[in-house]
Amino acid sequence: MAVIDRHRVARLVELSAAERTLKGPERLLREEDVKLLIKAAYDDATDAARADFMARVQRVPTSAWPWSAVQVMTPRGGGGGTGGSLGSVVAVPRPALAPALLVLIRGQADSADLDPGNRLPETGSPEFAEWEPLQRALDTWDTQTITKSIGPQGWVSMIGNTSGQVPEDTNGATSGAPAPSPSPGPTEPATKDLPAPQPPATPAEITWKHPAVLAAGAAVVVATGVAVYAVSQSRSRRELEDVLSQQEEQP
Repeated sequence: MAVIDRHRVARLVELSAAERTLKGPERLLREEDVKLLIKAAYDDATDAARADFMARVQRVPTSAWPWSAVQVMTPRGGGGGTGGSLGSVVAVPRPALAPALLVLIRGQADSADLDPGNRLPETGSPEFAEWEPLQRALDTWDTQTITKSIGPQGWVSMIGNTSGQVPEDTNGATSGAPAPSPSPGPTEPATKDLPAPQPPATPAEITWKHPAVLAAGAAVVVATGVAVYAVSQSRSRRELEDVLSQQEEQP
C-alpha cells in the first residue's frame, strides 16, 4: 500500500497557493508553517524520497528557501503544436510541476500506527483503477481534484469509496476487522501532528546555508575554516532541524 498523508497534502495546497500571493510581513509570518511541514514530511520520508527532494530544491536559489519547497514550478517553454488554417504554431499549455515537498509527502515510509485513511493501493494493483484519477491529479498538481478527494475519514475515490474503511458484507455487517481509528476532522488544524520547532543551534554547531547540504556525502564548510567532511545519513534529521532554525538568522 502507498502512504500519502491527506492532511499534509491539504496544507501543501494551501501553502503553495499562499506562496504565489503573500508579500512582505504576511509572507514572513507564514514561513514557520512552511518549515514545520517540511520537517514533518522529511522526518517521515524514505531515504529515496529525501534524496529526490534534495535534488529538486538545490536547483533553486538559496534566497528562495523555505518557500521554494512549496513553490509550483512552470515547465520551461510553452509547448507547441500545429493548428490554424495555414499550419500556424499554437502554444499548448503544459501542466504545472508539483511542489518539491510533494515528493516527501508521497514518499512517506510505512509504519503500523499510520492512519488507515492515508493508505492507497499501489500502482498496478487490482484496486488501483478507482484511485488513478487521484494519483494523476497529484502528478499534475490538479489542486481542484486533489481537494475534492480529501475526506474526513480518508481519501475519497472517483466512485465515492473512502480509503481505509472496513468493507461490509451483503447483509450490511462489517467483516469483523477492527474499525480504523478516527482521523482528525476537516476543521482541525492540519499541523496538529507536526513536531514543535527545535531550539536554535549553538555557536559551536555548523551553520547550514541551504537544505542541499543534507544530501548523503555532501561537502560541508565549517564557519571557522575550510574543513570538509562527509555527512552520514543518520544525522540528516538533526541537520534539517538546524536548517529550519537557522533560516531566521540569514541576512
